[in-house]
Order: sequence, then C-alpha cells, then structure tokens
Amino acid sequence: MQLLYSYEKKEDATINEIEKDLFKSINKTTDLYYHILLLLTDIQRRAFLKMDAARNRLLATPEDLNPNTRFIENPVIRQIANNRKFKTYVATNYVSFNDTPELINGMYNKLTELDFFKAYMDAPLMNYEGHKQLVLDILSDLFADDADLDETLENKSIFWNDDLELVLSMVYKTVKRMRREFNEDSIYFLALYNEEEDFELAKTLYRKSVLDMRSNMELINKYTNNWDLDRISDIDKLIMDIAISELKYFPSIPIRVTLNEYIEVSKCYGSDKSSGFINGILDKIVTELQETGEILKTGRGLMEV
Repeated sequence: MQLLYSYEKKEDATINEIEKDLFKSINKTTDLYYHILLLLTDIQRRAFLKMDAARNRLLATPEDLNPNTRFIENPVIRQIANNRKFKTYVATNYVSFNDTPELINGMYNKLTELDFFKAYMDAPLMNYEGHKQLVLDILSDLFADDADLDETLENKSIFWNDDLELVLSMVYKTVKRMRREFNEDSIYFLALYNEEEDFELAKTLYRKSVLDMRSNMELINKYTNNWDLDRISDIDKLIMDIAISELKYFPSIPIRVTLNEYIEVSKCYGSDKSSGFINGILDKIVTELQETGEILKTGRGLMEV
C-alpha cells in the first residue's frame, strides 16, 4: 500500500522502479528478523563487558569480583549467538548495531530495571525454561514498545516502519521452539516468506492494483453516493483499490478474508471512520463483481461474504 502510494504521488515513477522497492522491502524484513536476534546477543555481550570492566577495577568491590553471571550465561541467547546460520547471515548481510552503541547500552540499562529481570536474577535456581522465559519477556515487554529501538530501526531502513510487530512475533516463535538439546546447528530460524510464492503474490497484487486503478476508482465512485471521489482520502482509495484487485485476481483467497484484511489495514492507516466506510463500499462492490462474474473463487466456501 505504501509503495502504491509512492507510485501514485511520484510523477516520474515507473511500475518497474516501484516494484524493485517492493522486493527490496520484503528482503529487508528478513534483515530485521536477524537484527532482533542480534540485539539479544549484543545486550548479553554488553552485560559481560560491563561485568568484566568492574572485575578489573583498581578498587573492585566484593560484588564486582563475585558478580551474578546468570544473564551472561543465559543458554538460550548463547545458542543463538553460536549458531552457524545466524553468524553467517549477520556477517554476509551487514547486520550490525556497531553504529548505535548507545542503543545497546540503553536497552541493557532498561532491562536491569525491569521486575521480571530482577526476579530472574534473584531466583535461587533456574532451569532452561526459565532462561527461555526471560528472553520471551525481553521480546514482549522491552523490545515491543521501546521508542529508542523504534527510532534506531527506522533510521536503519525506511522499510521497517511497520514490520517490527510481525518480526517480533516471528522471533518470539523461534525462541519458543528452542530446546536445551539444540546444538549450534539445530535452531530452526523461521522463514518470514515463502520466497517464490509470496514474491509472486506481491508482484501480481501490486501490478494489478496499478493497472486497474482507473477502473477500480470508477467502481468506488459508483458506490460513494453523494461523496465526491476527491473528498475521499487517498489512503482509503488505495486500500479499496488493492482490495478490489485481490478480490478479482486471487481465486484461492476467500472473499471474507480479503474484506477482513483490508478493514484491519484501514484501522491502522485510515481515519476513525475509514473502516466502516470501506466495509460498506466493498460490500456493495463485491455484490456487483459477483453478479458480473468478475469474482471467481475456487473451493468450498470461498464465495461467502
């Protein structure tokens, strides 16, 4: 939707140019996945370096000399850090936070102040599942809503504006599946996309939305009653344009799935009234497209609205 908006607003943009940005954005999401994994290992390393510096102070305290090493020895984070696929991807794709050391320092300092971290460090005993739960809590309670992390990631890539929630859920699933017996090659890093299938879906949806934009807008205008099409927000129009293209050109996606999907999108990007407005217009458009035979779904139940 964002790239379609760029295409519409840039007078000299071509379909092929924007399409390249589309594929780049998909690939960059995988980079974000590994950035989040790396952030876990970098925070652990920061803890080690801070502890090591304290041990070597000229006037080290007994606490400095005998620190609580539970976090720096967390086996779940260590499994990620030592995984060959992880290390290879990080090295070959320039995944790094070296240019933002203040983020790592800040995230570690915030972590040490959180109640779940204090409880983890103070527990008399800790099994593997307890170590794993700490990592899951970091993902859901620290990474998921941190303004500094959001800003850093946005500065690294414009394509990550809306991907963090999805990627965090994928990293969460990755960690959830980890086991003590995993060795350096055992961790199954999730594929965010089925490369061939998802790239083709994105390409087709993007191109159909561009090529059919004029006819889709005429259809939208037909059902906006007394509304002038120019008075409808650009975002609402683009959401409906993409939805109509998906309805017409993807026979395996149920109608209700498409409608629900774009109503949810409108809640994120439209106004307070967008979802209800778009829902009403799309319902009428679906009826017409069914009557004219432009929606052809294959499979039981796929025609149900």
